[in-house]
Amino acid sequence: MEKAIAIETGLGVLWGRDCIFLDCVQQDKRGNLTFSGEINSNCTSVGKKCPQEKKWLPYTLTFQDVLACFSCELDTYGNLAGFPDSESSDFDLIEDSEWLEALPVRNDFQKNRYTHYRIFTYDIVYNIIAGFYKLEISS
Repeated sequence: MEKAIAIETGLGVLWGRDCIFLDCVQQDKRGNLTFSGEINSNCTSVGKKCPQEKKWLPYTLTFQDVLACFSCELDTYGNLAGFPDSESSDFDLIEDSEWLEALPVRNDFQKNRYTHYRIFTYDIVYNIIAGFYKLEISS
């Protein structure tokens, strides 16, 4: 059964609709998918304990070796069958992913090299199957 596991970032766990704002999504021909925007540091587990002077922090989140990506408007995503409970964070690893298991990958691909990630931004939810990610948060 699928389970959402909150990903710890340099700001701790990201929570709440006002946490991740997305300005740009870019995909390159090498299979990288890059998100950029700002994170509301007051909506993080670290920010709630130690409020920082700077509330909005620029970020770049790059997924490498992207195999699949699905996006959906946030409120519509909430109406989908199988939508997770409100315990999930804004940046999760999906353990035992049904989508990854059902994905008909090429014969020369190994599914165990890929991970299912989910990101909730202010307006859009992204589900991404990728080899790995890199998150950079500016202070």
